[in-house]
Amino acid sequence: MQKLTDKWAILCAATLVVIIGCAGPAKVTKAPEQPAAGVTPAADQKIPPGARQQYDDAIAAMRSGNIPQAKNILSNLTQSYPDIAGPYVNLGIIHFRADEIDQAEEAFKQALKVNPESAVSLNHLGIIYRGKGKFEEARVSYEKALKIDPDYAYAHLNYGILLDLYLGELDNALDHYQTFQKLAPEEDKEVEKWIVDLERRIKRASN
Repeated sequence: MQKLTDKWAILCAATLVVIIGCAGPAKVTKAPEQPAAGVTPAADQKIPPGARQQYDDAIAAMRSGNIPQAKNILSNLTQSYPDIAGPYVNLGIIHFRADEIDQAEEAFKQALKVNPESAVSLNHLGIIYRGKGKFEEARVSYEKALKIDPDYAYAHLNYGILLDLYLGELDNALDHYQTFQKLAPEEDKEVEKWIVDLERRIKRASN
């Protein structure tokens, strides 16, 4: 797992390529990577047969780094199949990675209109809201994501960062860091340092 090197500046996105609303592996700079453990079945719609090849082509283009091709295919899919969340989520991820935050926010919100249980969209919106200083909106997004998927490790991590650094809810933050460590495929040594530091701060505050 790639280590987290700067808690104050990092965006722990756990940014994923979404396949039929599912999560698959993709590299994220300065954030833990989702392990290559296959995909998680979606809770929403299936991709119609007519869109399958186009969708697979878009995912392949994203994974190979051909972002213009992926964006073009996904944009066309949102026009032809506006009731499928996956293309919107992946467009949001593309914009997010390009630091096109407003466009990413709009794409994730559109995905949630189609599928209100898109935990990936909610996790990303939490990061976006945090970056805009909308801390309570970020809290709501993370809590919704975790209600949908209580085992979403990266939502626990991002929520912990929000609680630790921005809301000052140290005990709650510690719980989410520890949950992330339990759910992650392997223990992250940098997050373990955060846990030790946070335990010390909590102890000092209680004295």
